[in-house]
Amino acid sequence: MDSSELESDILRRVRALLRELDGHHPSCQSDRGMLRWTLHKRMDQNPRTSGVLVSILVKELERAERGDLRHYIVPLLHTLMYTLIQAPCIPDELCARVYDFCKRLLTLPKPFCTIGLDYASRLQLERAAPGTLYQRMVISEQSLHSAAFPCQERIFIFADPELLPEAICGALAMDTEAAQVSQSPRGSMSCVVTHALQAALGDACDTSGLRARLQALSPGDLEHWFQQVVLAVEGSQGGSERGQHTARLERIYHSLMGSSPAGNNPQEGLQGTPLPSPNISFHLWTEDEQLWKELVLFLRPLSQSCEPECPGQELEALEMPDPLPGCGCCGQSRFSVLSTDSGIERDLPAPEEPCERSRLHRKGGIKKKPSPLDSAALLQAGGGKGPGKGPGRAGAPPEPAAPLQRPHTARVVLLGDDRVLGRLARAFHSLRKREARRVFLTPRLDLQFYHIPVVPGQPQPSAAAEHADPEELCEVAGYLGRADPWYESNINTLGHMIPKLATMPSRALVTDPFLTDVIAYYARMGTQPVCFQVHSVKVLFQDPAQEPAEDVFLTELLTQVQDGPSHRDR
Repeated sequence: MDSSELESDILRRVRALLRELDGHHPSCQSDRGMLRWTLHKRMDQNPRTSGVLVSILVKELERAERGDLRHYIVPLLHTLMYTLIQAPCIPDELCARVYDFCKRLLTLPKPFCTIGLDYASRLQLERAAPGTLYQRMVISEQSLHSAAFPCQERIFIFADPELLPEAICGALAMDTEAAQVSQSPRGSMSCVVTHALQAALGDACDTSGLRARLQALSPGDLEHWFQQVVLAVEGSQGGSERGQHTARLERIYHSLMGSSPAGNNPQEGLQGTPLPSPNISFHLWTEDEQLWKELVLFLRPLSQSCEPECPGQELEALEMPDPLPGCGCCGQSRFSVLSTDSGIERDLPAPEEPCERSRLHRKGGIKKKPSPLDSAALLQAGGGKGPGKGPGRAGAPPEPAAPLQRPHTARVVLLGDDRVLGRLARAFHSLRKREARRVFLTPRLDLQFYHIPVVPGQPQPSAAAEHADPEELCEVAGYLGRADPWYESNINTLGHMIPKLATMPSRALVTDPFLTDVIAYYARMGTQPVCFQVHSVKVLFQDPAQEPAEDVFLTELLTQVQDGPSHRDR
């Protein structure tokens, strides 16, 4: 396919997206969102289409701006930025046009000015050091160790088994597990190095030879070159010129390749570097405190439960270590010695006096290391010292607390109807009450919530929604769709597509992970915040023997109240 045919094909697909936003496309009733997904899949298969796609999207955005077609702007801009992040190399003139368009959005009301400011800031980083957005996204999503960019992200999918059928939960679990099988730190570091060198060097980068060279490196050498590339890209954000950034990565490229034979990539053009699937975990919401527990384990995994800042570690110093098998010294008896030395020489016992320590014999015990959940619970209860705080000296002024950053981001995706959002409101209210007693998660964690409505064919019966219509149980999703056309087109229609996954064969879920790709796209590009109030109500009863009932809800509370005589006397 030549360049003219390629451009015509991409333009036809983009125009189909616009007809879908107007509601005039045949797929608008059943498979909305598939057009955007197939468009990005087309770019993955042929990375040369990325530059053409960005150029067409910029023209359509400028046309929508002139024609005052504002419902086109946000969906097209999200598609454009997602393409630009993954593109191997985009000309700076094209990035400048996108940057100028985002700056013009600052004159419009919300959400256009909010999204325009966010994307203008990202584009400023990308123009100074090409490949920055891709690099930061992979490092944070894959939790790669980097001192230059110490950020970590994770997507938590929560599904209530009481609201969704077992077949849907099983299909969701299989789809998320299949997306994580092919991911590895080695592959993610190779993707970061390849994309950064491609973005800086363009056609001068031998992508095939570079991938072969990275594949032959040992894990330690690959880690070394990964850190060198990250430092070079992040160092370019300090105000250095674009030419200096390119020169730094060019030196890294020649040092890395050495005398490796050149591949055939310069004659074929740039090859795309796939964006690894983010770290996604699927959870059946069976416990009230499960959300809080998963967030605590995300901040302090089990492998890091003995870090120096781990609360409760000062308690471990008082425990005796376990005897080691085969060690003679550990088999001896251990004694705790009670000191009676007053510091006065005449108070010292005579040599012939019996030693008192024989009465203080202590047998070996079992050492139990506290888990991160136990340590967090200790902090929430007010016991133990906070992380990073040593014992203060008497009379010394307290040291000012250093400002804590939030390097961790938890993106919690809720699957279900409005009832799962009510459960989220109760869990979030409980979490905030914990934080009010003792701050633990708030200074360290950026907590974001996402909602994907799921309407099964036959919803599970419940007392609160026994006679409710399935569409009435998704009022929040309908409100989000009216507030954001992009959400209506790409996310709101998943409620009818997710139940179809339960009827698909398992091989199709593994080879075509549509759901995982859409959830990742939603979490990465869902930058328009919509705020809701969490309401708490306390119900008092006429019977003094009956305790007051307290409940938390997001939009409405369904309950049964007995009729009783009014006590209002006028």
